[in-house]
Order: sequence, then C-alpha cells, then structure tokens
Amino acid sequence: MKILMLHGHYSNTGGAEVVLKHQITRLRQRGHDVLLFCFGDQNIDEKNLVVVKEPQSEFLRYVYQFLINPAGYIRLRKTIRSFSPDVIHLHNIDRHILTFLMPVKNCKAVRSVHDFGMVCPSFWGVHKDDREICDQGIGFKCVRHRCLNPLQYPFYDYLFKIKHYFQKGRVHAYIVATQLMKSYMTSQGFKNVFVSPYFTEKRRDITESSLGRKILFVGSLEKNKGCESLLKAFRIVLQNIPNAELFIAGRGAEEGNLKKISRRLGIGANVHFVGNVPNDKMERYYIDSTVVAVPSLCMDNSPIVIYEAFSFGKPVVASDRGGIPELITNGYNGYLVEAGNPEEMAEAIMKIIGVKNDEFYRTMSRNVLGSSLKYSIDQYIDHLEAVYNKVISA
Repeated sequence: MKILMLHGHYSNTGGAEVVLKHQITRLRQRGHDVLLFCFGDQNIDEKNLVVVKEPQSEFLRYVYQFLINPAGYIRLRKTIRSFSPDVIHLHNIDRHILTFLMPVKNCKAVRSVHDFGMVCPSFWGVHKDDREICDQGIGFKCVRHRCLNPLQYPFYDYLFKIKHYFQKGRVHAYIVATQLMKSYMTSQGFKNVFVSPYFTEKRRDITESSLGRKILFVGSLEKNKGCESLLKAFRIVLQNIPNAELFIAGRGAEEGNLKKISRRLGIGANVHFVGNVPNDKMERYYIDSTVVAVPSLCMDNSPIVIYEAFSFGKPVVASDRGGIPELITNGYNGYLVEAGNPEEMAEAIMKIIGVKNDEFYRTMSRNVLGSSLKYSIDQYIDHLEAVYNKVISA
C-alpha cells in the first residue's frame, strides 16, 4: 500500500511526532511504501521525505493559517501526482489546514486527531477564565470566557467552520485515541470516527523500578500544560521530602516565567530545566525518574508522555482532564487529581515518593508495566490498516 503522511511541522520533539515516527517505521516494516510530507525550517526533498520551508515572517505564518501557502500547495499537488498514494493520512494539520485539505480532493483520506483543536478553536477545551470544562464548539461563549480575543473572533470563527466543512467533505475516516474525543466529534457532525488508543514501545530489560525522589515533567511550557501549578505542588513536596528533585523537559513561552516562579518559591536549587530533549534522548530521563507528572489545565486528548511513562514502569500523577482518566486508575498505575490544585498534586506525588516501604512502589511499578501491555503498537497498526482498507474499498 502507498501511504502519504501529511503533518504540520517536521520536528524531533513532541507527542504527535512520537506517534508519527513509530507509525511510519512499523508500516514500512510491514512492506508499505510511506512518504512523509511536512512543513519545516528548511527544504528537504528525499525519497521518503518532503519538507517545505515555512516563511520566516511571523505575519505570513499567521496569514497562512487562514489562507493557502502557495509554495506548500503547489508542492503537495506535485507530490500527490508523482507518488499516487492509495491513501492519504493527515495528522496535525491545523496550522496549514487549507493548504493540506484543498489538494486531497478526490483522494482517499484519513485523519488522526491528536488534540482538542478539532472541537475547540482555542485548543484548550476549557474556559480560560474559570477553567471549567466547555461543551466545545465555537460561539460568543469563546469571547465571554476569554478564550478568543473579540477582534480575532471573526477570523477564528471563519477558520473553525471552514476546516469543519472541508474535512467533512474530504476526509473519509478519523482515528482518535479516546472515547471522549469521539463523543465530542460525533456531536459536531463528524462520521466514521474510530477509537484506537496510542501505543507504548516495548522496552528491553525494563522491570519494576526502585523507589527514588525524582519527578519528571515532559511537555511544552505553555499555560495550558499547568507547569506553574506543578511548581507550587513541588514546593509542598520539598517541605516534606527535602531531597526531592523536579526535572522539566521542554520549552515554550512560559519558560522564563516558570524559572522566575521557581526562584520566588525558593525551590530553584531542586528544579532542573533541561530544555527540549529529542525523543531518542528521553530514555535516560524516564529511567532516572520516580514518577511522571502531567498537570494539564486543558483537555489533553491522550498525552503520549503517559504511554511512555508506562513503558518504563513509572507511575503517573495527572489532572483529571480530557482523555487522561481513560488511562489512569487511582492507586493502581498512578493518581488522578483536580486540575490546577497544587495541594492535591503534592499529596498524590508524596503517596508515591514519600513511602518508606520500597515494595509499595515496586508493586505500583509492576502494575504500570502491566498497563503498558494493553497498548501494543502491533495492535494499533492492525487497526490502522483496517481503517485504510475500509476507506480504500468504500
């Protein structure tokens, strides 16, 4: 089968990028011909990879969200004609939505939905003023709850509605990781939505871990990821476990502010900002960690970091938002806490790293490894191939 993968930005960091990389590798191992087409920081034209350089102008990048990137549109049409795919698989395409969707007319297309941008124009899925869960969709509620700037609202209203219109007409099936996302999408009129949780990569020589004092956060340093709440929780942890350490892997607009907060809270010596870590270098951080924290304020669809933590036998303490509760069972493979509640997060973390009985932690670590076995990459690819075949034969 010839498969053309379309993705917004070529990168070696990020959850969707992990999924995409492993999908492509395993599909090629099964004999499929897979070509990846992305935008990126430089032009690349190789046998299995085409990258179109994005404009350096921030203004043009902003404009191309609402219109078409001419260079990308022309290059994609040329790629479709020359490669002649049996199916086109779209991933994170929202930053170039029309550039990707216009050329796929009359092609068999599938889309993986990795985040809440499909059902929420702000991508958060919650009100930005009171942090209450939204019923999704677009309307003046987005302005009322400070999710969209009133001056920008007409543009996002246009973009949200036009991307729904073109996807419903040109994408034949959708793959989502959670039942929650399926329910939101079907309520907004999307059809042929299939649920397939992500997968964990099988690790060699990974057994249950021994108790330590290291907490790991992996993700973009943006407000919706809740890292400020994690720092406040960590201050409480340090008051009870003075040798605890927090490692923060990622970059983003909030990085400078988060470093200031850690110093202001008096925890800077125990908080380590390690920057963006390439996906193939993350293994050491997972192995060295004791527990992984996912303090999201937004409706996270199904964070890849949880699957990766499971594959290393690491319990997860996470917000009870989005699709996260579909992965975590309280007290078995981690704990769920109220989003934005530092006290609850600190208490849950201390339940794991504050115990004096190492056997308690080893048992939870074994439970986590057992959980990871449910998320097989081969099972995921079997399901993916079944969707491809269904779309092709329709």
